[in-house]
Amino acid sequence: MEKEIVIEYKPNVDVLVKVSKYLLFTISYLKWIILFIPLILLKDLIVPLFTESSKPIKWDIFYILPFVLVGFIWFYVYIRLTSNIKKNLLKNKRNLETQKITFNKSSYIQEGETFKIENFWNEMFQIKETKSWLLIYVQKNSAFPIIKSDLKDDQYNELKQLFNSIDIKKSLKS
Repeated sequence: MEKEIVIEYKPNVDVLVKVSKYLLFTISYLKWIILFIPLILLKDLIVPLFTESSKPIKWDIFYILPFVLVGFIWFYVYIRLTSNIKKNLLKNKRNLETQKITFNKSSYIQEGETFKIENFWNEMFQIKETKSWLLIYVQKNSAFPIIKSDLKDDQYNELKQLFNSIDIKKSLKS
C-alpha cells in the first residue's frame, strides 16, 4: 500500500478523558489493587460470610458502614481522577487543535495549527482496536486515539489494511 490516508481529527475533551481512563484501567496491577484493597480492609466482615460459623451475623449499621465507606472512597478517587485527567488535557492546548493526520507505510504525521510531529511505525509499541477507537500506542501506557465514528467513506478499511501491512504488534478486530 503506497497511497497516503489523510484524516481530519478534531479532538474532543470528553473522548480524550474516556481514552485516558481506558488506558489507565487496562494497567493490570491497578485492577488487582482495586479488587484487593477493599478485601483486605473488609476481611473481618467478608470471611465470616464464606465460612460456616455457628452464629449467624446480625447485620446492623456498623457492619454495613465499612462497605459504604469503601464504596464512597473509590467513588471519590474515581471523580478526582477524572477531574485531574480533564484538567491536564485542557492545560495542553495542542490536545484541542484540529489536526490533519497523514498515514503512510513508514509513519504517520500529526499536523496541527502550532505543531507537526512525525511518528515512525518502527518506534510504536502497538495498535489496538476497541469498540469505539483505533489506538496507536506511542508507548506502553500512552496512545493516540482515532475515533472510528469520525472516519469518512472507506477510511476505516484503508486504515485496517495499512495497519495489517505494518510489522508492528496489533490487535485488530476481524
